[in-house]
Amino acid sequence: MADQNVDIVRGAYESFSRGDVPAVLAILADDVEWTVPPPLPQAMEAHGREDVGRFFERLGGIWEGLGLELEDFVASGDRVCVIGQGSGKVDGREVGYGFVHSWQLADGKAVRFDEYSQPGQGLV
Repeated sequence: MADQNVDIVRGAYESFSRGDVPAVLAILADDVEWTVPPPLPQAMEAHGREDVGRFFERLGGIWEGLGLELEDFVASGDRVCVIGQGSGKVDGREVGYGFVHSWQLADGKAVRFDEYSQPGQGLV
């Protein structure tokens, strides 16, 4: 089960890296809970797949050239945690931060996403 969940989450990041947001949204449950906290410029709580779609629209308007470097996937039961770094430009300034993304899955769909960040390199 944990390996299947890692494959699902890894596929979402591969889709995001190609700019295929609809494929990312396809792995989400209809009632997904999505939380990205301040001080990240894209901070937002989203409730449901449509609301997460609006999150991605905002993300594209805030970041220029956002890239994610994924360092590790750690899975246990229904949870997959992804450790990585994000970087790009915000307001014309190069910024970056460390993160852990916590995904919870049920029946092959993501039901919860929480981002934990370690701002640095001028993000805040």
